[in-house]
Amino acid sequence: MDRRILLRGALAVPAAGLLTAAPARAAGAVAPPAFDVLIGDVNSGRILLFDRNKPFTDAHIKWQLDPAGSGHPMEHRFRDTSGDGQVLLAVTGTPDSGTASIYRRRDKKLLWSANVPNYPHAIERAPGTGVVVVAGRSKGRGGGDAKGGSLHVFRPTGSHSGSLVRAGAPIPFHQAHGLLWDPRLERMWAAGGSGLRAYRIVTTASSARLVEDAARRLTGFHHPHDLQPDHQHPGRLLVTDTGGVYAVDTSTMRRTTLHTRRLVKSYVRHASGEQMWTGAVAGGNAFGTKYVHFNVSGVDRARPGAIIYKARLDTTAYL
Repeated sequence: MDRRILLRGALAVPAAGLLTAAPARAAGAVAPPAFDVLIGDVNSGRILLFDRNKPFTDAHIKWQLDPAGSGHPMEHRFRDTSGDGQVLLAVTGTPDSGTASIYRRRDKKLLWSANVPNYPHAIERAPGTGVVVVAGRSKGRGGGDAKGGSLHVFRPTGSHSGSLVRAGAPIPFHQAHGLLWDPRLERMWAAGGSGLRAYRIVTTASSARLVEDAARRLTGFHHPHDLQPDHQHPGRLLVTDTGGVYAVDTSTMRRTTLHTRRLVKSYVRHASGEQMWTGAVAGGNAFGTKYVHFNVSGVDRARPGAIIYKARLDTTAYL
């Protein structure tokens, strides 16, 4: 049921036709684009890297990590740093607490971690300032209807990730779920509750704070889950919420509905145009299924025994 019967509103449709119908591949057609995929398995608690063109089985694991803290792996993305090379940003947690952490990719050394006193769902780093922001939804049970949520800001006191310290009190943000740094506008985008907001990062030698760019606030979403770039269309954000998938032009703040599939947990477009997404099904596990879906090629990859919440491209590019 979790692969072939997926819902669009009240209508059941096959997975291949769910978001954008996959084109038929003629004999001799070009193979699907090659890239690696980073997934978080809620069942095992591990973060795993796979070649999207090979089975997501143990024999094909390219890199893996058991992240710090206990609970669900809710976010995992690679970023470049000047002090520590390429790093993995990760958050794990439960409805009552969570852990934000940074690992050096090449040897998996834990460089930094911090407790987050709610349910963290995203972590992002702003290059230049080195500021790290963690988004967490309300503490405790209640799902999307619960009140509360916040953004947690950490600033570096040196040139390495291990020097990060808290920068002031958490910033209230209802049901904070998604974060993405925008190097074109130099803004930290955050999504949750009913809206999308952008923040400037203002730093001094001893402080860091987020200042909202009020002209870039967009409302009308229904409990956003994820915020990712469109690598085929720079300057466009991709937002998922309970009811669909949307593109937002960061210059005009115009929102366009891309897909009306419910419960999409993560969605991104590769530079080739390939769409990659994960999602839950009605009556199933609230985090997702064992599948990562690829819309243009029409190929789904299953991780046996897994529940995959988010899938990320193996890239350090922000937009």
